[in-house]
Amino acid sequence: MPTLTHHGIPIEEYLKQQVAQQLSPARQLHVEGVARLSSHLCSQHGLAAWRGRWAGYLHDLMREWPADRLLKAAREFGIVTSEVEEAAPVLLHGPVAAAWAQRELGLEDEELLAAVAYHTTGRPQMSVLEAVLLVADAAEPSREYPGVARIRRWVDKDLWQACRLATDSSLRYCLRAQLPIHPLSVASRNWLLMHAGPSFPRARSTQGG
Repeated sequence: MPTLTHHGIPIEEYLKQQVAQQLSPARQLHVEGVARLSSHLCSQHGLAAWRGRWAGYLHDLMREWPADRLLKAAREFGIVTSEVEEAAPVLLHGPVAAAWAQRELGLEDEELLAAVAYHTTGRPQMSVLEAVLLVADAAEPSREYPGVARIRRWVDKDLWQACRLATDSSLRYCLRAQLPIHPLSVASRNWLLMHAGPSFPRARSTQGG
């Protein structure tokens, strides 16, 4: 595990402090669950467990920021926003968290940063770590919504099938709630539909440890 610190505090400890300071108790419970499940899935898929924990602690760190703060942060970090993100700034909480971790914490793990940035939408050609975080976000124990039990049945059997089911569930939620759907979510779903099967590669990561 990298020996990164922030103001003398080990990064993992600092992230836990930020989670406690910035998130509601319910969101903290969710984040802890994601960090644990991500760590478990990383170990299952030949990745360092700390990468799953760090991604889990980071992924929703800005989730409760108001829309104007997310849009302002995106501009400050040079994130180019789409029409959908302008209409639904909550979609920026992942990209903003990743940019913050890179700039403020000096985190240089590109796969980890991508996992945080794309955990809401997924994307075609996603790495194992990206799939791990997306699935953990959808299936950690405190989450309760229609279809979550089916996703959980696949978590330890087939990561990519679980990822596809989680993406389908997210799209159904957006349709029911009449929310804008990010184009990457559609592209990710189509890619998973075509590739998430028995012959799908089980190792797309370039950084095992």
